[in-house]
Amino acid sequence: MLCDTLGSWARRFREDVHIVFDGPEPDAQRARQIGHPDLRVTFSGAGVPADTVIQAVLESDSAARRLIVVSSDRAVARAARRRRARSATVDEFWSRVQRDLSRPPRNAPEPTEKRDGLSPGATREWLEEFGFER
Repeated sequence: MLCDTLGSWARRFREDVHIVFDGPEPDAQRARQIGHPDLRVTFSGAGVPADTVIQAVLESDSAARRLIVVSSDRAVARAARRRRARSATVDEFWSRVQRDLSRPPRNAPEPTEKRDGLSPGATREWLEEFGFER
């Protein structure tokens, strides 16, 4: 559910989301259940805390200022501040995601007719309306 919600938020707001879970990567079937096509999911590995991986991502990112690091761990928040990344607690960020998703989308989705074209009957009706067919 977490990945589905974050994936929906990422797609809708065109955000890149990288989530790091503690522990080794699960088997392929479980990884597919956990993952989402609009998320980057990483597992920290056996004996490696996710916070360590998050700090490594911060240190290696050449544009850390554009990142929002979500963690309730104080050391991770300090590492984010050192790299001038923004940080948020899990509760703050989750509230934002829920608030954002509860709002209606800014732009209504395009009508399917725009991409697929009108049906032959609707096309005939419009041609008649504008006097091109009788």
